[in-house]
Amino acid sequence: MHNEREVQIKERIQERYDITEELYSAWFTKEPALVVEKDRFYQTEYIEKHRAISYLLDKGYIVAQTAENDPKMVVISITPAGIDFYEQGYLSGKAKGWQVVIEQKDSEG
Repeated sequence: MHNEREVQIKERIQERYDITEELYSAWFTKEPALVVEKDRFYQTEYIEKHRAISYLLDKGYIVAQTAENDPKMVVISITPAGIDFYEQGYLSGKAKGWQVVIEQKDSEG
């Protein structure tokens, strides 16, 4: 059985992998970056997501720049370090943090 802190950590790890997965998938398409509203990207309503985005930016796994033609939009893409982070996490199973969360919730119910 996993303790509450371990579940919380796994959820945070998964949040970071979810963000990088979306950008990783976009990278290998015709449009390798996502364009979203600044308020949506730099959101502060959901602090966990905000902290995950800050972490990924600080680590250099993702980059974000104001869109040239619209200052209310931001262009986000994954970096080579972010690609490595995602692929290594995926292949090692670390990107599957929710598995522990699901196991914990199943054992409680």
